[in-house]
Amino acid sequence: MSHRYAYDAPLAPAPLRLYDQQEAAAHDRLRPVADWVSGHVARPHPDLGRRGAVCPFVPLSLRLDLLRFALADPPATDEPTLLAATAALKAHWLAMEPRTGPHTIDKTIILVLPGLPKEIVIRVHDRLKPEFVADGMMLGEFFPDHPGPGLRNPAFRPLHSDVPLLVARSMVANDLPFLTEKRYPPAWRAGFVAAFLEHQSAASAATRQRAREELGVARGEMGRCPSPDR
Repeated sequence: MSHRYAYDAPLAPAPLRLYDQQEAAAHDRLRPVADWVSGHVARPHPDLGRRGAVCPFVPLSLRLDLLRFALADPPATDEPTLLAATAALKAHWLAMEPRTGPHTIDKTIILVLPGLPKEIVIRVHDRLKPEFVADGMMLGEFFPDHPGPGLRNPAFRPLHSDVPLLVARSMVANDLPFLTEKRYPPAWRAGFVAAFLEHQSAASAATRQRAREELGVARGEMGRCPSPDR
């Protein structure tokens, strides 16, 4: 299955430079983000509403040295250059080892976007997310004062970061709520959930049943008979 975005012209990836944790900690533009990842994202928070780190996958990603930070060169300054940088982000994640096996879900690349307006980050995220999801990936957006609520505590703001970011990672079974947000049009949600069912065959029976139900809802909102085929 495919839910590719149709572009007016081919989108050529922009050059990205990747940095490991040690290199990021020594880089003026990356150090604040590296500190935020290790000091906040990888740690528990009293407002989270559950035990464990803010992102439960980041601690292992850090231990396995599978987290990379990226900067566009030249920097992304507008929507076209960010589209190209995000295409490069996807290509780098797909090429990054491991490409198979259980630790594929632990590799993450964080594209750091100092000074870029959040409106551009949102537009590019929403435009390219369908391509990421179709390939079993997730594209996350973070920026100052992001209003997105936590799953367990709506008052918690897990997507806030002081620096705008786009994050590429593997899709996991816990991502279903992020693929069925009502802010997405029904056709998008149907495509997202169909991709989830394709790529998350090992998810629990209960999760896959919820996904089929969400697929039926989305198809029903599209004016089609909700007849999930998975």
